[in-house]
Amino acid sequence: MQDPAASDSTEDRLKLARQQLRMQAGHVRAIAWRVSRAELAVQIDRMRRIADSNAMPCVSDLAHGLEHLLANGWSRTMARHYFDAMDEAIASDCGNADMRAAVLASIAVRGAR
Repeated sequence: MQDPAASDSTEDRLKLARQQLRMQAGHVRAIAWRVSRAELAVQIDRMRRIADSNAMPCVSDLAHGLEHLLANGWSRTMARHYFDAMDEAIASDCGNADMRAAVLASIAVRGAR
């Protein structure tokens, strides 16, 4: 059985990580079309590192996708899809592989529309 204090600590850490990621994602979204690509890459990398260090693989995958998009042809439409999916992932990322696949598939569907 898990120690209730350890469980509370994990929940608190995850709650704080989600809060940090929401703030960072909002910041990246706000500056996306006003700063250089180099500065945007730094901010996206910061978001990815927060996700990696807090075991939020779906958010990390989306940040990698944004980095790839930035390096290979930044599209406002696709960036919006990633940002929307990022908001969903931040709210519910629990390291579940099915959830990762569903969020990434939702980006593909949105991009195809």
